[in-house]
Formats: sequence, C-alpha cells, structure tokens
Amino acid sequence: MRVLVTGSTGKAGRFAVRELAENGHDVFHIDREKPREPLPGSFIQLDLADAGEVYDAIAQTRPEGVCHIAANPSPHGYPRQQTFQNNTMSTYNVMQAAGDAGVRRLVYAGSEMATGWLTTDQHPARFPFDENDRVASPSAYALSKFLGEVIGETMVARYPAMSIVTLRINNIIMPDGYDVLAGRRANYPEAGSANYWSYIDVRDVASAFRAALEGESPGHEVFLIAASDTCIDVPFAQAFEDRFGVTPKLAPGFGEFQSAFDCSKIKNAFGWVAKHSWRDQK
Repeated sequence: MRVLVTGSTGKAGRFAVRELAENGHDVFHIDREKPREPLPGSFIQLDLADAGEVYDAIAQTRPEGVCHIAANPSPHGYPRQQTFQNNTMSTYNVMQAAGDAGVRRLVYAGSEMATGWLTTDQHPARFPFDENDRVASPSAYALSKFLGEVIGETMVARYPAMSIVTLRINNIIMPDGYDVLAGRRANYPEAGSANYWSYIDVRDVASAFRAALEGESPGHEVFLIAASDTCIDVPFAQAFEDRFGVTPKLAPGFGEFQSAFDCSKIKNAFGWVAKHSWRDQK
C-alpha cells in the first residue's frame, strides 16, 4: 500500500515509518523538520498548518492510506492557543485533503488525554474503562485531540468511501527509556498516577498503526492502546487507594497489575495486543 505518514521526526512517527516499510508498504513521510536519522521511504518537508502544502504533498504521493501522527505532543511549554490551533487545523487539513484525494484508510494519532480523566479530579466509575468512558477536560491539548476525533466523524460523513481509525495512544516509552518507569516506581504513589500508572512501548504504537491501517472497519472508530500492565509493582487496587484515598470499583477478573485502559476493542477488531512490558526488561 502507498502510505503517507505525517510527523516522521517524532517518536511514534519514526517507528511507524520503519514498521510500515519493513512490512512491505511504500512509505512517504512528511514533517516540518527533516529527520535527524535515516528513514526508509521518501521525505517531504512542509507545514501541516498550510492547507496548500498538505494538498500538494498528497497530490505528489497519491497515497492509498494515511497515518496522521504529527501534532504538538505536549500540553506544557506552549501557549494553549498555539497547541489547540496547531493540532486541530493540521488534523482538519490532512483529513480533508485525504478525503478529496480519494484516500480509503486514515489512522489518526489520538491521545489518552482525550478521555478527560487524566486532566480532572474525577475518575471512571469502574476499571478498566473503555472508549465510551469520557469526561470533559479543561486542557487545551486534550480538547484539541478530542476534536480531532470529532473532525474524523465529520469527514467520514463527507467522504463515505474513506474510513478513519483513531488510536488513543498512552504515554509513550522508548526502548531505551524504561528508566522513566523505574523513576515512577521510585516515587510511588504520585509518579505516573495521572494516567493510573499506564504506558505503552513505542514499538507497540507502531504495530498498532500498521494493524489499524491494514485492518477493516467502517466509518470512524476509536480505540484505546496501552501496555497490558501498569508500570508499578504494587497491585492496582492498593495503588489507587494509596494515591487517591478511595477504593476503586474493579470489573470481575481485573488483574492485580492490569492496565486501567481496556484495549479489548482493538484486539477484537484487528488482532492487536501490546507485546512489550517493563517486566521483560529486567
């Protein structure tokens, strides 16, 4: 498949480009900055906030599929307006240009923060929670990523031949960055508690993009992706009580170290499961 990947200089983008190329896809990739390391495929440097440049890149590459990963990845260190405008406009430009060009499949890099739970004092009624569980967020970043999902819903109505998948990506850990999780264990219970001590290896993010791109699903669908376990060695129920002072309601069969994010939907749809765990790094 001819695939266009946005954001190829970022953490997830670099690994997604390699994952797709290594599995036989003809990859083109774009970003505002040139890659700092060699990547397979062809690169075009552009600004996704410029609709004309986006349309030209798609006209040049003629992709059958698009993985839209580019975004301002951080809710901190930037003006809220800049984060919101960059993320929403780039997503709108890419999705509209893809639809106009007849792209059949688009995978959008959503965020765990779109659930809202990570940015408020509220908690899900039960763990694990799934794609239907959400609360309004005061974060400009979280709002921009959620609106990307709304844009996707609109685009499949405008372009019925195009299907869109949103991956709500968890906190990304690089293969050589597992010391970050060790730091969270050392600073238990506060460290990592904002997303209930969840994480995901960047290699699993890349494989999720490939699974979603190669899979089939109608319209617009949202999927949570996370490692299957927490990043701590304390059982989830105890950790939740230690950190938040209340007893969580757990679904029957919830594992001691199971992630708070229910990823069964993407497993059922595309056969994807996270393969990497900090417990295997010892």
